[in-house]
Amino acid sequence: MYLLFVDESGTHGGSHPFVLGGVAVHEDDAAQLQKELDQIVIDQLGRVPPNLDEYEVHASEMRNARKPKTNDPQKRVSIWVNVDRSVRLAILTAVYKHLVEFTPRNPHLPVVLFGVAVERNFHPGWSPIERERWAYEVLLGKFDVMLKGLRTRKSLPNRGLVIHDRRVVAERDIQVWTAQWRSTAERIGQLRNLADVPLFGDSRATRLLQAADVVSYAVFRRYNRGAMSSEYFDIVWPAFHSEGDVVHGVVHYTPEYGTGSCDCEPCDQRLRAEAAKTTKYGSTPYGDHDRRSHVLMTAAGSDRPPGERELAGDRLWAHGTDQIELELPERRVEVPREQEL
Repeated sequence: MYLLFVDESGTHGGSHPFVLGGVAVHEDDAAQLQKELDQIVIDQLGRVPPNLDEYEVHASEMRNARKPKTNDPQKRVSIWVNVDRSVRLAILTAVYKHLVEFTPRNPHLPVVLFGVAVERNFHPGWSPIERERWAYEVLLGKFDVMLKGLRTRKSLPNRGLVIHDRRVVAERDIQVWTAQWRSTAERIGQLRNLADVPLFGDSRATRLLQAADVVSYAVFRRYNRGAMSSEYFDIVWPAFHSEGDVVHGVVHYTPEYGTGSCDCEPCDQRLRAEAAKTTKYGSTPYGDHDRRSHVLMTAAGSDRPPGERELAGDRLWAHGTDQIELELPERRVEVPREQEL
């Protein structure tokens, strides 16, 4: 079984994107990876603190921990304020590198990273919860596709279980959404390889949820226009899920993708994947888990703002037949209907 540890970023106010980061580790490697992440903290601190579990690896806190200006007993003080900033940054860099360099028991079942960044002006009519729902649907869909590939291409069948950092206000929504995606295909496709709905845990209990935090932070900083930096993103880029030479595991949703004006790495990879499918099939398939649909449209078309008219596709396809050229009607892209839960 693969365990996907997930954390989010960008839920506070501002113009930054909503981001999800995930670390998928096989059950046989989970304990060893956690042990090695513990050792990184110990090595950089130069000692084994009796309260090692309190030294949580949270990227934003470690980078920005400061001693309070006033002695307010009600205000939480980070344990990292007493650690030199150079040591904190060294721990972070070492953790990022280790997620890429970790050696699994089975080389065919490595640690794999996932990330989704949804800009606030992507489908501007969406509410924050609609934006988050889309991000979760994409992330879990990509994890499901990875599991399917292991089963069908490598004869390594594995179920997946998602473990999310505690998020009290959204936990029930995320579980309900996932139950729906497991029972029926929606915009991305039916989730067929998950063992259950996501479970939620306290990041203090496991370094692997903390690893998900640092991945989400790397993706967040890559697209945070207020303080953009690709320093950490560049380190973990090789570990995002890929098929062949194309990275599929991290995706950036922005109106700029449809116009070809976003030159970030994930958007470049999406364009390459779309071009490869266009060369093979004549148009990019859009359907359940990247399987060819009856009506084909481009991935860029899927990013078109709601309400804008577009062609539904450019041809029909059926198994065992040649492509049949037909005129297809226009359709109007609608905002997804609110689910009745």
